[in-house]
Amino acid sequence: MAELGLPRIDEKKPWRVLEFYSGIGGMRYSLTASGVVAEVVEAFEINDSANDVYQHNFKHRPYQGNIQSLTADDLDKYNADAWLLSPPCQPYTRQGLQKHSGDARAFSFLRILELIPHTTKPPQMLFVENVVGFETSDTHMEMIDTLTKLDYVTQEFILSPLQFGVPYSRPRYFCLAKRKPLPFKSQLG
Repeated sequence: MAELGLPRIDEKKPWRVLEFYSGIGGMRYSLTASGVVAEVVEAFEINDSANDVYQHNFKHRPYQGNIQSLTADDLDKYNADAWLLSPPCQPYTRQGLQKHSGDARAFSFLRILELIPHTTKPPQMLFVENVVGFETSDTHMEMIDTLTKLDYVTQEFILSPLQFGVPYSRPRYFCLAKRKPLPFKSQLG
């Protein structure tokens, strides 16, 4: 990558990762199982029971509090390379009220989007997971607009566990975002 003028990522140095809406740690487990050299420097979850399980699983208790109270300075202190986000899905479910950004459960994710341009070192990568239906929401439009303005390139997918040999058929929405000049190995198109 250095020959292309792109920043070289030190393979020996772990990626510093923030995990938002950590729940019991599914995203962290997936990151670890993928073989990516990474260190989750902080997780954020408001649910006390989920934090108990996360602490049992990873020997680290997530920051427990409202994500909406975070500031850009709070996020900067972690010096994170990547953010994993699995925001509440209830505002976007096909069987729910589908209030999108008008649902209070969407406010914390919108707050994170507001904070990114105010951080001194925005993450190089973001990974967002949600339900099918998120991709047609006004929250999704806000996310893509924010990321585009901040020089991120994105790839989006609707994937089912069945595609990977897992006997569970509920499809999910995924967005991968990389800040330019970081490229994707495969361009979709």
